[in-house]
Amino acid sequence: MEGEFFYIYLNMKITNHQHNTTKPFFILLLLAFAAYGQQTLTSVAVLPSDGTVLNNDELEALTDKMREAALKVLPTSAFVLLKQDVVVKRLGGAENFIKECKESTCIVDLGKKAQVDYVSQASVGKLDDKIRLKVELYNVRTEGLVGMFNDEAENARGLLAIVEKRVPEVFGKIPGALSRKAISPIVAGGISGLEKATDYELDERLYLANLSTDPQGAVLSFDGVPAASCPKTPCKAELAEGNVRIIAALELYDKADTTVFIKQSNQSIAITLKPNFGILEIKPASLDGIGGNEPWNLYINGKQSSSWENRLSPGKYKVELAHRCYEYLRFEVGINKGSREVFDMASNIALKKGGLILSAERGGEPIGESVFVNSKYVGETPFSGAIPLCAKIEVGYNREAVDVELKYNEKVRYTYKSGPYAPMFSGEPYAPMPEVGKPIKTSFWVAIGLDVLGAAAIVAGGIKNQEIKQEHDRYSERGKSPEYYDDARKEIENNRSRRNTFYIIGGALLASGIGVHIWF
Repeated sequence: MEGEFFYIYLNMKITNHQHNTTKPFFILLLLAFAAYGQQTLTSVAVLPSDGTVLNNDELEALTDKMREAALKVLPTSAFVLLKQDVVVKRLGGAENFIKECKESTCIVDLGKKAQVDYVSQASVGKLDDKIRLKVELYNVRTEGLVGMFNDEAENARGLLAIVEKRVPEVFGKIPGALSRKAISPIVAGGISGLEKATDYELDERLYLANLSTDPQGAVLSFDGVPAASCPKTPCKAELAEGNVRIIAALELYDKADTTVFIKQSNQSIAITLKPNFGILEIKPASLDGIGGNEPWNLYINGKQSSSWENRLSPGKYKVELAHRCYEYLRFEVGINKGSREVFDMASNIALKKGGLILSAERGGEPIGESVFVNSKYVGETPFSGAIPLCAKIEVGYNREAVDVELKYNEKVRYTYKSGPYAPMFSGEPYAPMPEVGKPIKTSFWVAIGLDVLGAAAIVAGGIKNQEIKQEHDRYSERGKSPEYYDDARKEIENNRSRRNTFYIIGGALLASGIGVHIWF
């Protein structure tokens, strides 16, 4: 209307003033106004509502209510809301549009075909005995979700009321759109708007929300802004009433992007994160228990790990296992999302070895001694062979330990000095005898102690035997007293029992002492 008035005004001025100097000026003004009228506007399309719960008339009414609600926040000076027939025509006609909706779940693709900047659609479905409404708004260029909400109603009229209340807030998120507070009704005159402003203020309510993720420890952002009061889950946050886009991020898990409608205090919001990792499991092992008391060192891409089970992002990894007693294990492993790769060391480990040349001497003369490695007989001295670095080496009849330090992949010479030997009896192996100047073995003192105790017990038995003889003599002298006879007889019987016990114990101790002398 304003353009038409300006055009008439220009025609009037040109008609009334035919002077040549004024025409160019007004022509320039006309061209400038035409260029202003051709400036680019942001285009928005509301696709026909979708769903089998409502009939065609109800779906059409829902679409019209969507367009009506969008116009409340989209000023015509900056936006153009395409007519419904234009949208359908750009999509190739009504039949093609229906076909596209069935074959594609992406509203953005339809928006691209409609050649618009923003596209929105309402869809309805059944949830128990109620009608479920979902409204989505997308930026066609970025393919990003600008706003959405889900709600329920008893019937189609309830859906229309929800659209009228909540859709302006969704379209209000488009840059350049009016905020809810900026919306004011058109009145004929007088004071107005105060009550509406109060209503909008009441709509801006904050609620305390309880947020948690599975697993815990995720970092959250609300509508793209991190919350200082809620750095990691679980936590609490104050959120405004309405739709809030929440993004949860945690290492080794896919980002969770969801939109939640905040409507009450202490609302609990739980988000499940999908794992984006595989597992590398190492099964440790040892050979014959060698080095079992020493740890293996595990390195993954050069970084040491203290766990035999590691969660890793999908990709290739270099793994190294190191141990003082075993050869290095190096391999590569490919980790896929949700996979578990198991490396069993038992079938892959090998002992580190060093060369040993072992001799034995007694009194400066070379002798032959049995050689044992990890308690297994391997030969006689002089001995040469490859020995595990962490092996236990012993020589001789008494398995004396050889204190030699082996070197990895190198030869080491060692001479074992043996003490003097004396034969126990003909045909038997030699037994070691105590060397001069060295302490006598404990077994010698044990044998001596047994001999002394045995002799003492036999002496005690002899004393008791003497007491028995004395009692016999007294009994013979006083044989005429029957009372004394009974007492003497009892005393003699007790002494005989003690004597026999001492003799038995003494004999056993002497025999034990002799046995220790012989065997040790």
